[in-house]
Amino acid sequence: MLRIPLSGSMRIRVLSVALCMVCAVSAQAFRFEPISQEFAPSGAGSNHLFRVENTTNERIAVRIAVRPREIQRDGTEVLGEESPEFTVFPRNVLLDPGNGRSIRVQWNGPASVETEQAYRIIAEQVPIALGGDLPTQGGGIRLTYRYEGTVYVTPPRARPDVRVVSVSRETQDSERFLRVTLENVGTRHAILRGAELALTYDPDIPPRIELESGDLRGLSGENMLAGLTREFVIPAPDDLWDGEIYATLYLAD
Repeated sequence: MLRIPLSGSMRIRVLSVALCMVCAVSAQAFRFEPISQEFAPSGAGSNHLFRVENTTNERIAVRIAVRPREIQRDGTEVLGEESPEFTVFPRNVLLDPGNGRSIRVQWNGPASVETEQAYRIIAEQVPIALGGDLPTQGGGIRLTYRYEGTVYVTPPRARPDVRVVSVSRETQDSERFLRVTLENVGTRHAILRGAELALTYDPDIPPRIELESGDLRGLSGENMLAGLTREFVIPAPDDLWDGEIYATLYLAD
């Protein structure tokens, strides 16, 4: 069994966003900003304004929701049901061409959280019913454009702390790989920016192999949410020895 010392920490703040387009049925589009936002659990920072703008020549309808977010060990993102801990007003907007509307989002959850909470704020365009009214909930709504932004509810002085839990060897079709398991034991998410992995067979001597970001495809730049564990499979270096592996993770400041 491999024995890997727990190591690695970082001080970094990066928010990410995904822009998805699904089931496009027209050339309609809109702008939604900001695409990332950090909330405080209480006080003035517990509510923020977003803005949606119609950039087309047609009237459009947009629905906004906030859903809890989790990233599984293999990197799969799972979204929960719409969160009751946020108030979104207005939740549905109908915009004429070139018009915009401010959206207020208020955190109504606990006034004190120990660990950062991760969410997606989703703005999705929906078809307009005859007469220009907003469509009712459900009813087989077909989505067109969809923005998925990041929202975090972050306690004061929260910090990430990403550690190497284990490293194991794998062989697939005669190719060698390393399965690296990382855990963020901190209270804030971490982006694995500028990641470097130092490998050695003896923790009391300098690293024998240093893998840079380019060698860590699928790991470098990934998001480690607070309190979660993730596994990454990377190509094994050609000069990797047999026997125990000790690993230390370094991240850009």
